[in-house]
Amino acid sequence: MADHLQVKLFDRHVGELQIWGEARAPEEWRFVYDETYLSSEPVPLSVSLPCRPEPFEGAVVRNWFGNLLPEGSIREAIATRLRIPVWDDFELLAAIGGECAGAVSVVSPNEMRVVKDETSQDLRSLLEDLHEHVGQATLALIGTPHRLSLAGAQDKLAVVLADDGSIRLPAIGEITTHILKPDSLRIPGLRDFEAFGLKLATAIGLNAVQANVIEIAGHKALLVERYDRHIDEANRLSRLHQEDFCQALGYPSELKYEASGGPSLAQCARLIRERVRLGPVAVQAFLDWVLFNILIGNADAHAKNLALLCDRQGRRRLAPFYDLVPTIAVPERLVERQPALRIGTCARIDAVTREDLRAFAQACGYTPSFVLKRLAGMIDAVIGHAPSVAESLTEQGGQPTRIENALSKVVDNVSQLKRRMG
Repeated sequence: MADHLQVKLFDRHVGELQIWGEARAPEEWRFVYDETYLSSEPVPLSVSLPCRPEPFEGAVVRNWFGNLLPEGSIREAIATRLRIPVWDDFELLAAIGGECAGAVSVVSPNEMRVVKDETSQDLRSLLEDLHEHVGQATLALIGTPHRLSLAGAQDKLAVVLADDGSIRLPAIGEITTHILKPDSLRIPGLRDFEAFGLKLATAIGLNAVQANVIEIAGHKALLVERYDRHIDEANRLSRLHQEDFCQALGYPSELKYEASGGPSLAQCARLIRERVRLGPVAVQAFLDWVLFNILIGNADAHAKNLALLCDRQGRRRLAPFYDLVPTIAVPERLVERQPALRIGTCARIDAVTREDLRAFAQACGYTPSFVLKRLAGMIDAVIGHAPSVAESLTEQGGQPTRIENALSKVVDNVSQLKRRMG
């Protein structure tokens, strides 16, 4: 088993990740920045791991690096495929950490990376070869030999969208441009719902990722443009560093929900206002994120659905919004209605009151009257744009019944919220 790994950021050697003992427990993790890196205009790996010569030890290290890995059934499938204990974060990083979210890679020292002899790198061909054997973790398993690790509990794959519109796996070291997310077997229509949420956010002027519903090898999927990428004036593509709010605040991925002991909205707000000091644009965007998730009835807006972006000069900003899913369109037996991050004392995302919003405002440093005024404007914008967004999405290939369901549930939720606001 691996006991030390090299960490790279923007293709620079940042430091070494180590683990001590056979238990592989959180307290046995250690990360230390490289001395040469610290002497050459270093960019910190994280808000929770600032640049310093002294090593970091324990849970803060395990939590940050563990957040780079898949979760749930996707993680289980990958661990089974690679014959790695599902609980061993360190060994999973050694196996699939070659390209993680943003600009981070985790590799074994002196690793010789050999391109596998694949019959085809074209994703359509690979999926067609699987025939009926397409399951819950199909795309994650396809990416495993290429050492691609994407965090989260949903099946997904980092891909390259070519100029001719074809979608393929990256060559070793190639920068991916998009993330492909197949429809969920557990929640059919999830990709249509997510597309509706993302496009509605864009329509009302919010900074959300660009995504399109596509069909590939007979399978519907959502193709999401990577926000952790930058195209310069010479049309050259490069990576941006990113970390989600669980990483920045030092929480493990299993505590992304506040009810499980994870971060609160107040902690997220303080991160933006005080710890990173992103400025008024980010402060406003965070408010809009909270209000928009209330409007579309997204009870699954947790701390890993907010992220910071960082460039090579170490300048941070709030990432565009992603994973905007109106979960009220999903049967309650599959997704509960309790907000992932508490809003006042409300027990359901579709039952937020003026009192809940006042409590949120006070906890997060906003004037209550400003929050209510902003909400009123967003209500009108959502009601005005939702029908045309649904129509456009259906024309682009979204499943009509599912899109209509999302539209109906969101409009009804917004109308009821408007009545509660008075």
